[in-house]
Amino acid sequence: MMKNFIWFLLFLSPTACFVQAQKHDSENAPHIHWDKSTLKQIAPVGNGYANYARMIQLHTGNLICIYETKGGVECAQSSDLGATWKNQVNIIPPIEGYNMAVPEILELKDHSLLMSYNPRPRKVNGQTDTTKRFEIRTKKSYDQGKTWEDDRLVYQASYKFEDGCWEPAQIQIPSGEVQLYFSNENIYRKSNEQNISIFRSKDGGKTWSTQPEIVSFRPGHRDGMPVPIMLKGSKEILFSIEDNANGQFKPAIIRNSLTQNWQKPVGADDDERNFALVPQLPDTVYAGAPYLRQLKSGATILSYQSTLGRGRNGDLAYMQVAVGDTEARNFKDVEIPFEVPANKHGLWNSLCILNDDTIIAITSTNAFSNSTAVWMIKGKLIKRKN
Repeated sequence: MMKNFIWFLLFLSPTACFVQAQKHDSENAPHIHWDKSTLKQIAPVGNGYANYARMIQLHTGNLICIYETKGGVECAQSSDLGATWKNQVNIIPPIEGYNMAVPEILELKDHSLLMSYNPRPRKVNGQTDTTKRFEIRTKKSYDQGKTWEDDRLVYQASYKFEDGCWEPAQIQIPSGEVQLYFSNENIYRKSNEQNISIFRSKDGGKTWSTQPEIVSFRPGHRDGMPVPIMLKGSKEILFSIEDNANGQFKPAIIRNSLTQNWQKPVGADDDERNFALVPQLPDTVYAGAPYLRQLKSGATILSYQSTLGRGRNGDLAYMQVAVGDTEARNFKDVEIPFEVPANKHGLWNSLCILNDDTIIAITSTNAFSNSTAVWMIKGKLIKRKN
């Protein structure tokens, strides 16, 4: 009787059935071993908070991590692969009436660093300053992150939250062109829609094209949070997005060949768009803020923040990671990198792949301290034996 009752509950619960299917399906799938001894807080130094961190390994072998803190943007470096962090540099100081948000960083072919960020207006003493707008901006470093210059305004949207622009991320394609991707709802003043658009630079981010090009759009919905990569061994540009086609956001992959190079937007039913996870998460689960990377070995890896198993409160989402094939398809969930209690969060996550294919997972969490801080942990992809 009890056994039948348990199976009845599983039948009624899509989430429970999904978890059971995951366990069965993962018996022969790759997995990631996360080394708990490498769990490390990167920022902030001292009191305060740090949030929304992105990390890359420079051509020198050093790591650089960029993040929001105290209304501005800061970076820190590690010369020992993340064991210690120092040389904190204030890149974007806080400005009254703004939050300097969501920084991303890229090392270009000439070894200069290009960072993008998203100034977001905020009320001061309860008042809105209509002269302050949502913006996409870039800044450069020519000395491996010690100093920063060439601040450029790339795009300016409305002063209204509902008509803003968001979440820039950049890539350099083989021709040398830099493409800056971002989420744009500025042109949809009478709806709640949003697209992914790009700007292009032919000179390493010193100047940018004047008009945004729409590269993906699902009418009536909100493509968001693009993260681009060049797929190894191919001539394809890919970016991950959060796609709310079915109500709650789920990770999706948008792709184009270098020949196509975004000559037209990828629409709702185009072959160049596919949902990432296999099997798909239940419709009730929020799975947003995806972050896409590829290992040197060819396997692709995707992180996202999820409410699976913890209700519907997106503010308490935590980091999950999925491993895909060499074409960035068929992503299957693997072990979670951070143990985040159900009453804590692990948000705005990202991934860094080192030269030896070590995976670094980065999260902004209050799981290990009283305030939100940036934490990292290292992992290795291990293929299951048949």
